[in-house]
Amino acid sequence: MASQTVPEPRTHNDYHVGWVCALPTEQTAAIATLDQRHENLPKSPNDNNTYTLGSIGKHSVVIACLPKGKIGTISAATVATNMISTFQGIKFCLMVGIGGGIPPKVRLGDVVVSTPVGALPGVVQYDLGKAHHGAKFERTGALNSPPNYLLAALTMVESEHELTGSRIPGYLKELEQKWPGLAPKYLKSNSLKDQLFKPDYFHINNSGIDGTGILTDDQEAEGSEEEDNCRFCDTSQTVKRNPREMRVHYGLIASGNKVIKDSILREKLNRDLGGQVLCVEMEAAGLAHNFSCITIRGICDYADSHKNNAWQAHAAVVAAAFAKELLDQVQASDVGREPTAKEILSQLHSTVLQSETNIGEVKRKMDRKEDIEILEWLTPINYGPQQSDNFSQRQEGTGEWLLSSKEFQEWIETGQTLFCPGVPGAGKTILTSIVINELTTRFGHNDTVGIAYIYGNFRRHDEQKLDRLLNGLLKQLVQGQSSMPASVKSLYNKHNVNKTRASVEEVSTTIQSIAGLYSRIYIIVDALDELKAIDGCRNRFLEEIFKLQAQCSAKFFATSRFIPGITEMFEGGTTIKIRAHDEDVRSFLDSKISQSGQLLQTHREMIKTEIAKAVDGMFLLAQLHFQSVSTKKTLKKIKHALNNLSSGPKAYDIAYKKAMERIGGQDQDSKELATQVLSWITCAKRVFTTLELQHALAVEERDVELNKENLPQIDDMVSVCSGLVTVDVKSGIIRLVHYTTQEYLDRTRDEWFPIAESEITMACITYLSFDVFKAGFCRSAEEYTDRLTWNPFYDYAYRNWGHHALMASMDGDQSRQ
Repeated sequence: MASQTVPEPRTHNDYHVGWVCALPTEQTAAIATLDQRHENLPKSPNDNNTYTLGSIGKHSVVIACLPKGKIGTISAATVATNMISTFQGIKFCLMVGIGGGIPPKVRLGDVVVSTPVGALPGVVQYDLGKAHHGAKFERTGALNSPPNYLLAALTMVESEHELTGSRIPGYLKELEQKWPGLAPKYLKSNSLKDQLFKPDYFHINNSGIDGTGILTDDQEAEGSEEEDNCRFCDTSQTVKRNPREMRVHYGLIASGNKVIKDSILREKLNRDLGGQVLCVEMEAAGLAHNFSCITIRGICDYADSHKNNAWQAHAAVVAAAFAKELLDQVQASDVGREPTAKEILSQLHSTVLQSETNIGEVKRKMDRKEDIEILEWLTPINYGPQQSDNFSQRQEGTGEWLLSSKEFQEWIETGQTLFCPGVPGAGKTILTSIVINELTTRFGHNDTVGIAYIYGNFRRHDEQKLDRLLNGLLKQLVQGQSSMPASVKSLYNKHNVNKTRASVEEVSTTIQSIAGLYSRIYIIVDALDELKAIDGCRNRFLEEIFKLQAQCSAKFFATSRFIPGITEMFEGGTTIKIRAHDEDVRSFLDSKISQSGQLLQTHREMIKTEIAKAVDGMFLLAQLHFQSVSTKKTLKKIKHALNNLSSGPKAYDIAYKKAMERIGGQDQDSKELATQVLSWITCAKRVFTTLELQHALAVEERDVELNKENLPQIDDMVSVCSGLVTVDVKSGIIRLVHYTTQEYLDRTRDEWFPIAESEITMACITYLSFDVFKAGFCRSAEEYTDRLTWNPFYDYAYRNWGHHALMASMDGDQSRQ
């Protein structure tokens, strides 16, 4: 008899309960417990899950199983993440299936439910921790506790069991009637024998080979053991116990990425966790990191060498039956008041985004002034603001294709290097920020995982020399520690006396020692092609990272243009070519059009289709094309602009030329301001803050002081530049939108601003001649600091006026000399 299919329509948001299984046997048991089965609903192309929809009592349930042969915490987290992305109304998840019991309290066929024990939550990840000197391992993998309303429902279930007994036997009788074909395999029979062998007696298989050991999830999928039922083992070595009925236990579940088949390891693991462990399994930690979750396990073996699959089907069905019993006690009103899992993750994303790696964070983690001084001595450079600015520019939902790809998931779990080359403007930097956000969201609160990242920038070569790049990695890894490591203090003390800098070799050695304090580290580098190639800086930096990978568990993610000298260094490794996916481009355009006038909104689909067709994997080109179309005021002009969109190898040059022509068509004041802004940013020796550039543009020939009424507004400085200029809000930097913009303006500067160098020279010299500086050099560091504070353009002007004067003379520009 099949479950009834309910015809009335439902939406994705109607489903509030997620149910995750690891094995097909567990999925079968879950489906069999449904009261009703619902029609399937569509899902995203990026969602690789297969769902079964149905209801239990008053709750609508989504069931998903891990892909065949994929087990472990990472796979479980991936399935759950895809589930709540597709079914955004889900409030909590149940992880239901089989597990290994810890005797003597637990027996085969019992049910174990994750609940907090003392200071420990219901699930503890036993294979996460810190490696200490002397091969000592400190376990730190405690995860989130279940929400209170689920714990309250568990309390009611426990009371009902004491008053009237468990409903599990009744549910199993219903299953036998509805699904008679399942009964021989899933219901308990006389063929199932509960044999607990003594811990020091190991399994004998039909070859007489000792069966002890631990198999990783890559070597063996749980449930694949041969079903020999220990027929060659000596039954005199079993523990004598009186028969009893099935029981439900509440307490600690140990979760990890290994199949445990070793009674000695099982006992040690239990001792290490205070003798409180009832069950070991492989997936729950993947959910409990980020989701409201209860784990329910039917016991199918004793996690020893005698582990086999005889009890798996029955254990799976009793776990599913208990999950049904629990849902009967969960009040719909309680669920309705709770935030969705998607909202919880969004809040976590916001928290991570706001928690930039800066001195404020360091002060919260390290109260001692000396520690802050050491971090500043390593490097004052902080990539946190860049990460915040880059991630804030992504369109929500974009980049999921990369996160859900097989290559990325394998890199997080087992891989060492993932190289992502792409054409200019493909969106590599935004994708990098999405990867960093994913890692900090998943591991940011786990002090056994280190994360360090660098954004390459061609305008910051002075900041991105080899020693400073390595110091940047070291600083971030140190910030992940609760206190300053002794090796870093020692390095600082050695050099602080004589005010010297550590050598590349010393920094490299120290990075290796700090990496050893983590169970694993992730290093992310965006725009390798923009790192300094002169003097072998870039290649030496890559060699240092590869050397680190050979010494410890370091995972490396990098992006770059297709530069032969770079791609050759990643040959043989995993590679994903980056290009703007059509659905991401359309999502971006949707957002832009929604912020535009009625004319563009009316013709939304036409605009999206034509621009997406022209960009050919280049996200930046979509931005430039939209900027071009958005200025049109009639449908005829919109269609003309769409018909003339540039594409192919010369697309950027054509798009940039059109942008410059649009600038030239503005009113005189707007055109002059845009030309000034673009010429200063293009010709500058380094990046400008918005305040620096405002002061620079306010300088007029023969001024003796700055007229603050002449300061241009930041919004005007950006808007007149036709999409070629942007402001990074967190860092306060005003810059060109892309490296390719700089390349184009460098090639064509004689056409657009032929006397820029002499104008910049004039502004620098005029500024330095202001009356406020007539007193000459500053007499103290404090006085110099005050001068920079009140005169933001001073630092750039005095350091670089000579460079611009030289460039003006080399260009043959004598107009101002």
